[in-house]
Amino acid sequence: MVQTFKKEGLYITAILTLGITAQVTNAIRESIVTGDYEPGQKLSETVLSEYYKVSRTPIREAFKQLEREGLVEIIPRVGTCVTKPTEKELDELFTLKEVMEGLAAGLLAESGSAKDINNLKQAVSDMEIAMQTSDKKLYVEANEVFHSVIQEGANNSKLSYMLNLLLNQIPYRQYVFLTIEDPNRRERSLKEHQAVLIAIEKGNREEAEKAMREHVKASGMQLKMDIAKKLGQKK
Repeated sequence: MVQTFKKEGLYITAILTLGITAQVTNAIRESIVTGDYEPGQKLSETVLSEYYKVSRTPIREAFKQLEREGLVEIIPRVGTCVTKPTEKELDELFTLKEVMEGLAAGLLAESGSAKDINNLKQAVSDMEIAMQTSDKKLYVEANEVFHSVIQEGANNSKLSYMLNLLLNQIPYRQYVFLTIEDPNRRERSLKEHQAVLIAIEKGNREEAEKAMREHVKASGMQLKMDIAKKLGQKK
């Protein structure tokens, strides 16, 4: 049953409020994950309620949900801030990422899906074009496709869920952009992706897992240095 009640001077329909809260939560989550809201940035209930044209109640509920997900911190007498990962947290995140993505690559190599392999080939081809044209946006997009194909191709819903949960702890896409500013790292990254693709094409589970783990470890080390530098500049 739909119920309408008055709160903070506004008439709110319960079922509609739930829908709005979910939409607002998704929108704020997306802004954090993509880097529109940076680590340590304070989020204002008033500003966001005006931006999304809703009351402050859905914003407040969204903050609670995002705090449970580890994306924001609600600090008494300070407000709500985007979580600012420590060096230890980043190290833990990428250690787990290495293990999970390595497993995913191994599982895909074992299944040998022709469709997934073709999609990986296209992603690597796009990376090569991006390198030739210095198109960083295309490189990041192709990188996302490559890793998404492997994650989905592993055909393990629990693994996919945990990996998504892990990556949502930081604005990963924004930091990938930061990392590939270095053309040398970009070139090494391309070679690492090519190695993963070759191993998966061969159907060699151990080789695919090893190649992916080496790639994630290398990119993670560079990324952690860049993130530490970026966060240090904001102090």
